[in-house]
Amino acid sequence: MPGWLVVTCLKSPGDDMNNPMSQSREDYAATCCAIQNLCLSLHASGIGTKWTTGAVNFDERFARAVGFDGGKEYTVGTIWFGKAASKSVVPGKRLGVDDVLRRVE
Repeated sequence: MPGWLVVTCLKSPGDDMNNPMSQSREDYAATCCAIQNLCLSLHASGIGTKWTTGAVNFDERFARAVGFDGGKEYTVGTIWFGKAASKSVVPGKRLGVDDVLRRVE
């Protein structure tokens, strides 16, 4: 893993993530979308990524070690990125919708 990027989101004071209409929830969702778009962009440039949300990301010491104020923002994830040491084999056939979705009656 040649590099990693920690993605954080500002906390909204007094907001509640359990409230589906809260600013905190909207900010978290928007940050997740931004991470996904970043990963897709890097992939298109030949750079592999892995988005991780392991427990270390949420340990209070992590913010200090990485250099952000854990009282004002929180980790959404850490992105590992780099060029592959070798080319991976891409499957020849992708499954169709009927192959992956099942209707349960």
